[in-house]
Amino acid sequence: MDKTNKILIIAIIVLLLIGVGTYFLFINKQKPKETAIPMPAKKEAIKTTPEIKVPSYVYDVESLRDPFSPLIIKRQEKKKGSTPLEGYDIEELKLTGIVKDKKGIMIALIQSPDGKFYTVRENDKIGLSGGKIKKIYSDSIEIEDFERTYTGAFSKKVKYLKLRAEEGQ
Repeated sequence: MDKTNKILIIAIIVLLLIGVGTYFLFINKQKPKETAIPMPAKKEAIKTTPEIKVPSYVYDVESLRDPFSPLIIKRQEKKKGSTPLEGYDIEELKLTGIVKDKKGIMIALIQSPDGKFYTVRENDKIGLSGGKIKKIYSDSIEIEDFERTYTGAFSKKVKYLKLRAEEGQ
């Protein structure tokens, strides 16, 4: 076989391959069969659609804390007020006695943590946070105090100092 015959055979094989390739790519392309997809009836579609319930949320500003206020609040330093009892916290004070004067006004005797005694009447200021003695009873004192809540705001709180009998008597 000479050189021209080899080239002729290779050319024929290449043409055959190109022809078979084009036949399978373009000419013998089968169209996909179209099949109808069964659609559910409208009544069925309505029955099978689940209801979506979205929960509602209301942010209550009054009862929740301010999200921008610090979580750790520094404790108030003991400040000296106009009376010595304004320099102590109410829980530190001890009610030791209650008397009634000639005019019928109730007077209470309070002991501070340092051992000193003070007499108080109604409407006297007491405590670090601006508390006020509202009423003096025969065995206790009613104090309206202001307390800092977790939200940082002040709220009125009624506290009572009760007369306690001394131990060992």
